[in-house]
Amino acid sequence: GTALRLVAAAVSHLNQPVMLDGDASLRRRGLGDLGTVLKQQGVRMRVGDAHVRLPVDMHGPWSEVSEPLVLRRDRSSQPASALLLASSLQAQDVEVRFEGQPRSSRHLALSAEIATTCGWKGTVSEDAMVLPRWEVKAPSDVHLPGDASMAAFAMLWVRSTGGSVNLKRWPSPNAGLGCELLEALAPELGIAWSDEGVLQTVASAPEPLSIDLCDANDLLPPLAALLALGPGGRIHGAPHAAHKESNRILSTIEVLQSFGIHAEPTDGGVTVEGGQSLSTPAHPVQASEDHRLMMTATCLAAQVGADVVGPRLHRVADPAFLERLAEAGLDAQPCMVSP
Repeated sequence: GTALRLVAAAVSHLNQPVMLDGDASLRRRGLGDLGTVLKQQGVRMRVGDAHVRLPVDMHGPWSEVSEPLVLRRDRSSQPASALLLASSLQAQDVEVRFEGQPRSSRHLALSAEIATTCGWKGTVSEDAMVLPRWEVKAPSDVHLPGDASMAAFAMLWVRSTGGSVNLKRWPSPNAGLGCELLEALAPELGIAWSDEGVLQTVASAPEPLSIDLCDANDLLPPLAALLALGPGGRIHGAPHAAHKESNRILSTIEVLQSFGIHAEPTDGGVTVEGGQSLSTPAHPVQASEDHRLMMTATCLAAQVGADVVGPRLHRVADPAFLERLAEAGLDAQPCMVSP
């Protein structure tokens, strides 16, 4: 989704047709709020099939911008990052005003930081961003933090199997993009996290937890599973999770139910009772074309076994995921399942 929106914002400034397409998950989602803004700026967009949102034919450039653009920030930060990173292609300065409660603000801040190192002189606030015309002058080195959200699956593996994990290259809190909360939550979730990055299972907290994922909604599936196996609690602040590869709130509940775990949806997340036990799914576990659901299901299946639909979904985020788990004892074999 991120790559699609970054590319779409860039090619929207071209005075030529461009076709964008993606996998089944992207075809369901399309460009979202970014597409709305681009249409308002005169970018011609045509979708060939009424039942999907991709492929889409785009033909720019933008018309003259006389008023500030209005962009929703309550569903994703990706459209804002896309407009910012493509702003060097603008024909004039642009102001973007935000609507809705900002989500994933740390990711937008990282986009602004990267652009600044390349010569961008604009500004971003909670309510708006100013995108001046600028010339890209990339430095010799740009530091990009690793995806700290992957640590949630290491924690779930430890909790599910009783094994241990040596977590490498854990970023500093400032580079965690909201996922630094994992280290703080670990003891209450039943995970001992050493200074050297060794994760091992311990007794979880006795009281339910309340976890705000406003800036880290990608953590919802594995954290919901960790709550079920540990203290239970409530995940909130993540209504934008409904607009990911799947409706990640409902799909997470469905995956957990496959393993005999009960959870309830809320407006911005889920509530989960603690101390639950896993059972072997009676049917193949549907990952809904969502790599984080597939990875969550795989970690749970390591304890009780399961057929998980989507054996290659993890490659979009962690290509070596299954290989590493195989070294830790996971027996994962491709198979055919009934539709």
